[in-house]
Amino acid sequence: MQSDIRRDAEELVRYYGELVRRLPQNGVRDVAELLSLYDQLRRALDAVGRQEITWALEQTHRVVEALVHLDASLQAMRRLKAVVEGGQTSTAAGAGPRVP
Repeated sequence: MQSDIRRDAEELVRYYGELVRRLPQNGVRDVAELLSLYDQLRRALDAVGRQEITWALEQTHRVVEALVHLDASLQAMRRLKAVVEGGQTSTAAGAGPRVP
């Protein structure tokens, strides 16, 4: 029993050391700052309901889909314009120079 407690405590100390080593690599100074950030994030998320987040996500998907459709339409219009302008250029070239 005593050796289990000692081993568990040593594992916790090693884990804490690993946390202290890894946190600065991710922009957090120490465990106290991590806990403070967690608390701040939790309060911020509590201020926004799950339904609001779901609604915003759905709206975002709709806007992205509309933009993708708009982009496809614009690309089709560019291709059509290129074909029409290419046809006018070859027709104009075949007609020869205009004489006033």
